[in-house]
Amino acid sequence: MLSLNYEYFACFVIVLIQLVSSQLFVGDLCSLKSSGSPGVCELFKECKQARDDLRKHQIFPQRCGFQRDESIVCCLKSKRKPGEISLKKCKEYSRFVYEVTRPPILLVNRPPITRNECGHRVITLIVGGTNVTRKEFPHMALIGFEPQPRDIKWLCGGTIISKEYILTAAHCLSHHEHGRAKYVRIGVTNLEDTNHRQQLEVEEIIPHPEYRSSSHYHDIGLLRLKRSAKLNSFTVPACLYSNHDIESEKAIATGWGSTTYEGSGTNNLLKVTLDLWDHALCNRSYKNEVILIDEKDTCQGDSGGPLQIFHKGNDIKCMYDIIGVTSFGKSCGVKYPGVYVRVSKYIGWIEDIVWPENT
Repeated sequence: MLSLNYEYFACFVIVLIQLVSSQLFVGDLCSLKSSGSPGVCELFKECKQARDDLRKHQIFPQRCGFQRDESIVCCLKSKRKPGEISLKKCKEYSRFVYEVTRPPILLVNRPPITRNECGHRVITLIVGGTNVTRKEFPHMALIGFEPQPRDIKWLCGGTIISKEYILTAAHCLSHHEHGRAKYVRIGVTNLEDTNHRQQLEVEEIIPHPEYRSSSHYHDIGLLRLKRSAKLNSFTVPACLYSNHDIESEKAIATGWGSTTYEGSGTNNLLKVTLDLWDHALCNRSYKNEVILIDEKDTCQGDSGGPLQIFHKGNDIKCMYDIIGVTSFGKSCGVKYPGVYVRVSKYIGWIEDIVWPENT
């Protein structure tokens, strides 16, 4: 009888060893049995393709193993390099800067006339908060919450990056008092202006999977709109900056936030030019953020809004590159650094969600 127990114990140990030896970890290569396509093992919550398959088609993901109590699944490996699709879309969206008009009816066989509707000129950036002009930042978005019916509070900013998605800070996706973000307003520089204004409902909020509300790390997220925005010269998605190194000493922050620390927000969209400081000069714990210090800073109400530089490239005109998302700062104004999440760190994550058909 004793030998039989040992036999069962030995069998159990062998099976356990076999199970452990077959475990794959995050980052390991795998192969999707359904298609034979190459994949990479990722946490289930980070694999959009697996989540969509389960939600839309009830197809269970192929499991690689576990990390604590979280499933690791075989995720289809993207064939593109991070930043490729962003640049392609940047070129595509830049055409909305030009307004196309038809020539007079009497003129036959004449091509359409294109008129440059660029709202800014690339000039030396001057530090100081000033009002913006129409079409100067056509990618700007306001994020609204509705704690009570017909009582919308516009508490955060964001950036249009496609017809369906707004880039913002993860902490702007929901509010401890007002609930989840519900509306997005685009096409305006003044809150009261109704010309060219689009107000769209939010369908889905998508925080970065590593974001935790108790800290400021990975403070980046996306809003998926219930219906697509209509793109025109007043509403143009911005470009995403994909290089880690930023070839500029200054950048522009934009928002409708407070003009003073104690003050209330403004109806007019404001811009301010800020000096960028190398992250090596700042706290090492901010390694995935862009740090800046200047006499001007963005304030409460600018959270989630963009930090941007002029796009450099002969083939793409009148576009901005988004290099950062406003995360936090101790206050508005002097001597305190503003912290911006570095967009290039999250390009792959953004592209896989916003443009999954281009994987």
